[in-house]
Amino acid sequence: MKRKSLIALLAATIVMISATLSFAANDFALLSSYPENGQKNTSIENLGVKLKFSKAVNSKEAKKSNANMIQLTDNDGVLVPIQVLYSDSEKGLVLAIANTDGTGFTAKNNAEYNLTINGAFVDNDGKTLGEDTTISFKTYNQKVNNVVNMVMMVIMFGGIMVISVRQNKKKEDEIEENEPKEAVFNPYKEAKRTGRSVEEIIAEQEKKEAKLAKKKAKKAKEEEPITEKKVDICAEYLKNVYHVSAPAPISKEDRSIEALKSMRRVEKNSKHKKVKSKSNKK
Repeated sequence: MKRKSLIALLAATIVMISATLSFAANDFALLSSYPENGQKNTSIENLGVKLKFSKAVNSKEAKKSNANMIQLTDNDGVLVPIQVLYSDSEKGLVLAIANTDGTGFTAKNNAEYNLTINGAFVDNDGKTLGEDTTISFKTYNQKVNNVVNMVMMVIMFGGIMVISVRQNKKKEDEIEENEPKEAVFNPYKEAKRTGRSVEEIIAEQEKKEAKLAKKKAKKAKEEEPITEKKVDICAEYLKNVYHVSAPAPISKEDRSIEALKSMRRVEKNSKHKKVKSKSNKK
């Protein structure tokens, strides 16, 4: 009797396990989504939801049956135009994305959207989800993100400036430390060291300083930029160049060769007179 009862119990257990495995193997459900339900700070570019089902849903019959089974609405319940894309390479992958081409739809900042999958959504074998599934998500606030980015940029550039100033100051301090410092001249100490008089040492030091100052002045003069000398009257420095005291005559008669020669003779005579007057004064 006990043996029969044990066999019956074992058989019942095997039947239950088989039924459970069979049900699990044929179960059709939504495995995951991105964004997840309740997720915040989602992107407004390519607004949509990536869905992963446990069964393939890309057959022609399934697509036809699932038309209008996925809907996207905003927080006010207004329908958002979407495109539903089915993957042929990955089993159960579906992408529901907002359609912005010619529809006038623009995703909003810091706004809530709801994706609803009808319970009648089927897989390739005709099995349904059984109940409606809703995925709610919220887009990020672009204004807050811009402010945060600006603050981060200001902090970053401020830190770079502070580091640069400190590095430059450190380099200057190192240069100053490495530069040889002139020793203070002490005539009494030098007199004690050499055994000469203080007056003699001071006189010798003054000569050295005067000689050094002369060298520095000469070097500074050599390093001065060369300035071009402005020449006001070129006729004083160049041959066959004549100084014209007045503009050339306009009329054709006055521009003749004889007229020009006469003008030059007058200029030469006036120049000779000036030279003679200067020599007489001397």
